[in-house]
Amino acid sequence: MSLVDDTRIELPRRVFLKQAATVASGLAIALYLPGGMAATDPKAPAPASEFEPNAWVRIFPDGTVKLVVHKHDSGTGTQTALAACVAEELDVNPMTVQVITPEDPFFETYIHPVWKVFSTGGSTSVSLEYDRLRMAGATARALLITAAAKQWKVSPDSCVTEEGRVVHTASQRRLGYGELVAVAANLPAPTNVTLKDPTQFKYIGKLRHKRDAAAKVCGRFKYSIDVQLPDMLVAVIQRAPVVGAKVLSVDSAAALKVPGVRKVLAIAGRPDVLGGNLEGVAVLADTFWAAQQGRQVLEIKWSDSPLAGFDSEQLFSAQAKAIGDPTAQTVKAMTHGDVAGQWAGAAQLIEADYTMPYKVQNPLEPICITAQVKGKAITYWGGVQVPSSALEAAQTVCGIDKANVTIHELVSGGSFGAREAKYWLFEVAYLAQKTGVPVKLLNSREDEMHALFNHPATLHRVKGALDAQGKLSALQLHAVSPASPEQWEPGYFERPDKMDYSTTEAITAWDFAYRPPHLELNWVKHESNVPSGWYRSVSFIPNVFAVESFMDELAHAAGEDPLAFRLTNMQERPRHVAVLKQAAVRAGWGKPLPPGTALGIATNQGYTSFIAVVARVTTVDGKPKVEKLTCVVDCGLAVSPGGVEEQVYGGLMWGVGHALFDRLDIKQGRVVQSNFHDYRVTRMSDMPATDILVLDGEPSKPGGVGELGSPSVVPAIANALFALTGVRQRSTPLSLG
Repeated sequence: MSLVDDTRIELPRRVFLKQAATVASGLAIALYLPGGMAATDPKAPAPASEFEPNAWVRIFPDGTVKLVVHKHDSGTGTQTALAACVAEELDVNPMTVQVITPEDPFFETYIHPVWKVFSTGGSTSVSLEYDRLRMAGATARALLITAAAKQWKVSPDSCVTEEGRVVHTASQRRLGYGELVAVAANLPAPTNVTLKDPTQFKYIGKLRHKRDAAAKVCGRFKYSIDVQLPDMLVAVIQRAPVVGAKVLSVDSAAALKVPGVRKVLAIAGRPDVLGGNLEGVAVLADTFWAAQQGRQVLEIKWSDSPLAGFDSEQLFSAQAKAIGDPTAQTVKAMTHGDVAGQWAGAAQLIEADYTMPYKVQNPLEPICITAQVKGKAITYWGGVQVPSSALEAAQTVCGIDKANVTIHELVSGGSFGAREAKYWLFEVAYLAQKTGVPVKLLNSREDEMHALFNHPATLHRVKGALDAQGKLSALQLHAVSPASPEQWEPGYFERPDKMDYSTTEAITAWDFAYRPPHLELNWVKHESNVPSGWYRSVSFIPNVFAVESFMDELAHAAGEDPLAFRLTNMQERPRHVAVLKQAAVRAGWGKPLPPGTALGIATNQGYTSFIAVVARVTTVDGKPKVEKLTCVVDCGLAVSPGGVEEQVYGGLMWGVGHALFDRLDIKQGRVVQSNFHDYRVTRMSDMPATDILVLDGEPSKPGGVGELGSPSVVPAIANALFALTGVRQRSTPLSLG
């Protein structure tokens, strides 16, 4: 039985062209032109099947409307929000139209405008695509109105659109969009279109639910793990237990005797590729269970590795030694004044080190991807968050060019950065080419734990000077960590500013909240040779933990209220001040608290959005317990308010995990933990009560929210625990007893 991918148009690969003349409000609209013929060519025949005015709109003669969403949805509601941007201007209900993924995932219009690769991530999807998706909908609407006006022989200005129809206001004549396909498809693209006034919005800013919620609740929704194809084999891989280890020998006799096991294949490592896979041995079988059983009886001998002596417990001392080491690569992320000159005359000097361990992404649906190679073409089925990585795997492993790479994109059951890695795409491409049949590669939870593309361990050393009046005069921070996964920006350290922006989040000029007279924020590049991977909220997590915890330490040393101390050191940040004040008021900051109860506050800016979190802890049976999180968010325009609240709630839960549970240990180069029994994650019973308020901060532009919610949770809880117990905790997981 095959999984029918009903989220795509089942049509041959299209020919896309750019119509450079189509520019409105300074924004180019990329048009799809059937058969490679320009729509402005008077000899071009009318398309027989559909109207495709641009890269995001498809309308069929039967009235079917399909909206293309070119970003991966990992359960975050991306399809809901982006479809709403197009549907709003097109005047169709985004919850009733079909949302599809691109026929050509490598069409240049779908490239990430900042990273210049085909990718989803960084909480950028809605904020960066908002304007051009609205323009796409408005362009299609203008063409449909013009088509109707031609049929009625009236002025387009006398027509409006509503719910998938064009209406002539004077006569109330109506034509459905499907009835206008043949005419609209041959019209020249408009050079200027008018966007709706936000006061007329029906969907943007008003959606409370995500698409496909009912199908997910009822179990009908199809994920990567559900893909079934004729003759498909399921693969599991025993990967090198230590980075750099190589397969010396494999005895597969017992594995091949397991019913259902068909093949055992060695997979070469790809150290030549940034982010490439480790060496491994794959077992391919009719079912996942058979493959697992076969893997358990494999006999593999591995070579030694230089990393066999690595111990994550010893990493922090090595990171500390990197600070001030003249051979270390240190980048000044932000600096002004003369920090070093302030130490001698300070009334108080406060210093602290903050550490966070390795953490693993652990999405509910583990890494799973299906691929098939036929001749010089490859097809993928699954949640491909980074099509550029799938293309790289096809080209590097199989020698297949871009024109012959097809991706059947599916919503994935979570990512948290795991699906931004590329090792699994290289592995499945290799296995598909070797076997010639569809291969579904599926990680177990243990595989996820041991993949070694995790969030790196970090150390932050912070130093501050207070003058005689208790005012912050100087602040210095050294953030010690490896570079972000370099496959995204090879050679970034050779840029003039030598900045790795994914490692210095929250400590650069555009997202660091505080402005003392003297400031120096440094990133110290320290590599352990253990590969790292992308992770939800990336470097915001450790950077905000250090900064917001230390701001509390400074406030305590100065004898100041932590909220007031923060506000004193912010300059010209009205939106940031607003979320802090609102969160404090809602949490009861400054009001008398019951005995055994305390509050802690923290804040951060990210993705052009602002957030403040107040944690309330209380004593239960003699131990502290996180009782409530109060959160206020300003993300500009919330395209899908329900989705924003869900993302913020998920971020708060993610942050609770960072604060109280997440810890991955590596000893002798091997990951210690193996599953949820020894890698604790946040459970429903661990989640405190929440109060989430989304402010209307900047009504004309959305900010990012997917990764906004978690970073401030850790320091808010740590600060509350200090207020309750008088004990300052500077390492996670925090102790509740």
